[in-house]
Amino acid sequence: MKEPGFVVAVGPHIHSGNSVRDMMLHQIIALLPAVAAAFLVFGADTLRVAAIAMGSAVFWDAVLQKLFKRSLSIGDLSAAAGGLVLAMLLPATVPWWVVVLGTLVMLLLGKHVYGGLGCNPFNGVLIAYVALLLSYPGLVGDYPVPTSDMMMTQNSPLLELKDKGAEFLDETFPLQDLFLGSTLITGTIGEVSKLALLLGGLFLVLRRKISWIIPAGFLSGLAGFAAVFWLIDPETYASPLFHLLAGGSLLGAFFLATDWTTSPVTKTGMALFGLVCGVMTMAIRLWSQWPEGAYFAVFMVSMLTPFFDKLRPKVFGSKFGSHRQVQF
Repeated sequence: MKEPGFVVAVGPHIHSGNSVRDMMLHQIIALLPAVAAAFLVFGADTLRVAAIAMGSAVFWDAVLQKLFKRSLSIGDLSAAAGGLVLAMLLPATVPWWVVVLGTLVMLLLGKHVYGGLGCNPFNGVLIAYVALLLSYPGLVGDYPVPTSDMMMTQNSPLLELKDKGAEFLDETFPLQDLFLGSTLITGTIGEVSKLALLLGGLFLVLRRKISWIIPAGFLSGLAGFAAVFWLIDPETYASPLFHLLAGGSLLGAFFLATDWTTSPVTKTGMALFGLVCGVMTMAIRLWSQWPEGAYFAVFMVSMLTPFFDKLRPKVFGSKFGSHRQVQF
């Protein structure tokens, strides 16, 4: 087959100055406050899960690169960063072999079968999470009791909401504890302190590693949808602020929905993508068997990313209303 002699790629053609290693390193740094907060609540198990996830991810990445006959590129930190994000979605008591299996699925089915980094249509972390949750719900969905000598709540906030309604949520889960983190509240490693996640997310935004548009759209869609039902029946449905601070809302908004490969590139697409993710999160929380909807929502809505990328503003001076493709 004759190779094309002249290829025109999609603009812009000016390098942003970011490298894969730089972006992944920033993501790891941004998650360190969340890891520290989880360590204070769950103890050494937090570091165990995070270390196994990052180490096994790098190992599987190297093995799969060898099998697929690709150059070794574990130094770009993409596998390590993906492993740490996956650890944020798991309970601190998850067995080591579940973590290792999860990172294998993440690298194999979420990266290498599609051609490597940047070619995957779906977030590998979410592929691994969904596979583990459906295969081992008792291990991945069973949260540990935090390390504390006080009386502790066994259920996560969202599970308590689904089981008992919103009538006593303010007493059981004060918003301040949800925001700062507390030894009285359980959940995954990344769901302990929303303050830590917010600091990490803002760090990525201020460093221009992610756009603020997707998190803003995500949180706006979630809060707006929750507000409708809360205003109708506040004794059954939780407040928008509770839904923002419970579960994986901030983790999904800043660290999953903003995945560079599987999220839209246009501003309009980003805004709609984030908005739909937030609405879908609430729909899953309200009407499905799963108390947490943020991770499933991002996974499903990412399938629409090609559609969102086609939503472009009208070209000035053109009667066609959009860019026309020119073939050489």
